[in-house]
Amino acid sequence: MFTLISFSYENLATLASAFAFLAGSVINATALKPIREEFVRYGFPWWWCWVTALLELLTAFLLVIGSTFAIGAALGGCIMVAAIFAVIWARDFRRILPPAIFLLLLLVAVVIQIS
Repeated sequence: MFTLISFSYENLATLASAFAFLAGSVINATALKPIREEFVRYGFPWWWCWVTALLELLTAFLLVIGSTFAIGAALGGCIMVAAIFAVIWARDFRRILPPAIFLLLLLVAVVIQIS
């Protein structure tokens, strides 16, 4: 059975991280021209925005289920590390802040959840 985490102060970072991944999923799923072009600029096929959107949606879901938090955190961490490496590889450093903030928020949630 799936049990959602509670809406408490202790889960604030987890809920914020899940919301951030959900928002990222919605944005990428729109597949607007600038989004597709950004994926291509980073070396991905234009349709990769939908794969990313699906993975981000899955991450958001896994983060708010108590028993799957660790899987969601690992998946979200992989997504954001890949995004950071893609930005660095393309030397588009002005775009590094959003994935870095997502990753930092996720790390804060992990530290709080394991303490």
